[in-house]
Amino acid sequence: MTDPTTYLPIAENAFAPLYPYYAQKIVEATGVQAGLCLDAGCGGGHLGLALAEQTQLQLCLLDKSHEMIEHAKANIVARGFEARARTMWGIVQAIPLPAAAVDLVVSRGSIPFWSDLPLAFGEIMRVLRPGGHAFLGGGLGPPEMREQIQRTARSLDAAWRGGEHRMIPQHPEGYYEVALQGARIEGFRVMRGDDGTWIHFQKDGRTEGRG
Repeated sequence: MTDPTTYLPIAENAFAPLYPYYAQKIVEATGVQAGLCLDAGCGGGHLGLALAEQTQLQLCLLDKSHEMIEHAKANIVARGFEARARTMWGIVQAIPLPAAAVDLVVSRGSIPFWSDLPLAFGEIMRVLRPGGHAFLGGGLGPPEMREQIQRTARSLDAAWRGGEHRMIPQHPEGYYEVALQGARIEGFRVMRGDDGTWIHFQKDGRTEGRG
């Protein structure tokens, strides 16, 4: 579980440029600007709230850490989104939402820690409405942004200065593809670029898993 004492200062200061950058990327890729968005493994809710600032989406911020949930609640209030956002405790392998309830599922930085990825991806597909999108992954932005983030992070946290922050599990090529196929999701895209690794799929006739 992420330690809030080290995660929160980095997330709210060094990582601040990431969230609007990725929110814009998600909107451009999916076209989803209204309905319900689930931020899975939300941490402080930063990505979901960045999406709320750029769209008319309603938000559900999901995390398995009660400390993160409390912090996400505080961020909702601080940014004035009480009417459009709520928090929910839970895990992505058993999302406490009904089927076909969500228009967009997003996650940044959480997916490498999910156990039983086929189950997690299957749950995301279950809660998506027909035509809904999932955009999941992680990264520190494009090279110039990444360099600035790393400089700021090193100024805030000794672990970054010593390179001890690298605790994100590293997975081999094809790892996510195998898990997506295990969830019987078709038509997915796994995008590995200079701004991170991202997975995009849509629930429709081409991409919905077949049970």
